[in-house]
Amino acid sequence: MSLSGGSFEVHLSQHILQSIYALQRRATLAGRGDEMVEAFRIVLSRLETDPRSLGEPTYRLPALRMQIRCAVVPPLIIHFGVCEDRATVYVKGVESLGE
Repeated sequence: MSLSGGSFEVHLSQHILQSIYALQRRATLAGRGDEMVEAFRIVLSRLETDPRSLGEPTYRLPALRMQIRCAVVPPLIIHFGVCEDRATVYVKGVESLGE
């Protein structure tokens, strides 16, 4: 899946989408569904507009010309890669704080 609401195109695999849906279901059952939805909105907005300033860089993939970053927007943790020579972001993983 590819999203492009800003200047960066954000790519999510089917596996990542399923992980997001599972996190949302668990958060809803725990009474934190609205909080999780808002965190997703914030992260997606930042990934589409300014991913290079979201979170912290963790390592670089020189052959792919990509920086891997990790961001925490409670209750969400997201790992993603930002291409250095294209306006493209690849979501690598999502987790929930405290799980």
